[in-house]
Amino acid sequence: MRVLMTNWLYYPEFCGGALQSHRLARRLINLGVNVEVLSGTDKLNLVGYGEVDGVPVIRVLRNRSTWRHKTAYAWEIFRYIYKNQKRYDILHAHGFHAPVNLAAKATGIPLVQKITNQNVDDPVSVRERKFGWFASKVYNWAKVIVPTSPLLEKTCQTGLGSKTRYERLSNGVDTELFSPVPPAEKAHIRNRLKISHDKIVLLTVGLVSYRKGIDSLIKAVYTLTETLDEDLMLWVIGPQQYAKGFGQYDKEVESFVKKIKKMISFYGLEDIVYFEQTQTHVHEYMQAADIYIHPSRQEGQPNAILEAMSTSLPTVANIIPGITDEIIQTGKYGFLVNCEDTERFAAALKIMMRNPGLRERMGKNASLEILNNYNINDIAMKYLALYESLTVKKRIAFSKQPRKLTHRANEMQ
Repeated sequence: MRVLMTNWLYYPEFCGGALQSHRLARRLINLGVNVEVLSGTDKLNLVGYGEVDGVPVIRVLRNRSTWRHKTAYAWEIFRYIYKNQKRYDILHAHGFHAPVNLAAKATGIPLVQKITNQNVDDPVSVRERKFGWFASKVYNWAKVIVPTSPLLEKTCQTGLGSKTRYERLSNGVDTELFSPVPPAEKAHIRNRLKISHDKIVLLTVGLVSYRKGIDSLIKAVYTLTETLDEDLMLWVIGPQQYAKGFGQYDKEVESFVKKIKKMISFYGLEDIVYFEQTQTHVHEYMQAADIYIHPSRQEGQPNAILEAMSTSLPTVANIIPGITDEIIQTGKYGFLVNCEDTERFAAALKIMMRNPGLRERMGKNASLEILNNYNINDIAMKYLALYESLTVKKRIAFSKQPRKLTHRANEMQ
């Protein structure tokens, strides 16, 4: 089995889809699948061939500053697949990337296309874009669409052509890396990270942006400090810039980060809120924390929640019907709240902070749930079965074609 995965960006460049595809690629390689990755990159020094943790990666400069550059980038993606089509049995796109769909159509290689985010690359959102009628046609050239949550599955029911197959598969977690640690190990990690053992540590992971709801979280933390005597701190781990393409950064994200830092100063939270850029060892921050918080307003299926639960962290998350309510059962693994309601958001955090026994029980339940239903090993096996179902059909179709007689066979006849 030979698989080419595609992504806008790839590890170590940051995005949830990149981390998920890297995790899946490594597990598939362990299962004997030959996996390569074709990706864009915003960094000149990464362009070309390389390897990341044993995964071969081909990177193309993702310069989208002008239409000419966008076209050149799309052409390089298409050309690579077309030129190397005999090397691959399956294309697996993490997100909708039109040049990949075009290449799949031109080469006949079956395409598995995963939806990465609500209102970004689900079939309904794509159909509502400018020239959406054409984008939808290209979208439906995928052999199988993979939604990760009930909400995204619903968009497939309403937004796909009748002949397009979809199959829901969850994101997967490396449960060996994101694993709970005993109290002594937690204390050791806290010492290394210079965190007091007396503090209750709140943690959130993701891009510092409006979509991730960091403003709602800051308001809730301020409300907590007005009514709680407990010593707490909040870690915000993730990038404070979003690369739209080579040499381009999202101005809205930059403006939002400035707003957040002004809020922190206004509320006097400088000694409580700490920012860390993207970390390669985020699992250690989760192992050192006490409560995970996910106030995001928009998601596909949040990796960070799954990872935190796997690490035995109870979670307070914004309720997104069809996404977060599939993962978290209130009272069992954490709390789902409307994070726009500051008082209720803060109240849920307060209950957890004041009940260490509740946190421990929820954390154990959460860890077991991820191990049983979101283990990356099991998810990789499901993808392998999906690939095989598509290649079997391809082999059957090929075997039914009339075969040309060899010269020797002609002579015998």
